[in-house]
Amino acid sequence: MTDLVPVRTAPTAPGLPSVTAAGVLLVAYSYLVALWPDRHAHTPAVVEAVRAWVGKPTGLGEDFGFLGTALLLLAAGFALTGTGLSTRVLRAGIPPLVAAVVVGGVLWLLDADPLTDAAMTAPVLALVLFAALTPALRPLELRAPALAVFVLLELACVAALLCGWWAAEGGPEAARVVGTAATLLPLPATGRLTWLARAGRLPVPHAAGLGLVGVGLLVPADLLFPDNAPYWHPLGAAVAVLLFLIALPHGGPLGPAAPVRWAARRAWPLALAVPVVGYPVLTLCAPLPFALALPVALASNGLAAEALHREARRRT
Repeated sequence: MTDLVPVRTAPTAPGLPSVTAAGVLLVAYSYLVALWPDRHAHTPAVVEAVRAWVGKPTGLGEDFGFLGTALLLLAAGFALTGTGLSTRVLRAGIPPLVAAVVVGGVLWLLDADPLTDAAMTAPVLALVLFAALTPALRPLELRAPALAVFVLLELACVAALLCGWWAAEGGPEAARVVGTAATLLPLPATGRLTWLARAGRLPVPHAAGLGLVGVGLLVPADLLFPDNAPYWHPLGAAVAVLLFLIALPHGGPLGPAAPVRWAARRAWPLALAVPVVGYPVLTLCAPLPFALALPVALASNGLAAEALHREARRRT
């Protein structure tokens, strides 16, 4: 019966800032340092070396963009389980999302090269879906945490299958994006399982079993949407889960570092700014040498995230 009583003290997670900052860093590296030069025919030598010596041997690929995305989704699932969708969380999370959508739409209309690939839009949508389902599943989670997560995984599976079928039948691009987002829901769900297990709400074997089921759902997901990437996402997800579980209790030493704390506290606006600020600024600075354009893009990305973060703090 004690499993049915929600704890009031959140489990300690000294490595959460480090995991979150690492996810932001990998996303920025993947799309600003590696992808943009690739699409403009001048890949830096350091990127080619990292691909040859790390990316290809490990099989992760995508210049660690999916790995960074997975770490961020795991961290978000853990954090949202602990805080819930309070008014403060909504006020802090919605303005950056709205700003990113508006700016991205304007840039798209102006043909100003925002990054609208499913690899960027689907994770954002996955987190929105996860946040939307959180209050609906909250009563069930309080009584039967394992069942609540299982229902979430089932909903993700059904949505992915329906959208995959619709896309295969010639449906709109939105069907593929929504379906891809649904296939990513097991990642924040795994973050939730981790929180529940560390809080004593769920036995560790039960959490591990459901986590394996969640990661396993990514296997048919790659078959449903094979054009998303030439790399096997379950491998990247498994690596991300292992890193997350190892770093969460032991990644504390890097947490107090100012850059880590800064990136972790601004992870949401930093990630959202990559496709609608950093990427277009690189295109705007294309006449400059990449070694000069990249710092300008990174600075613009950071300033935009800082402005959104301060505005969110002012509202809360």
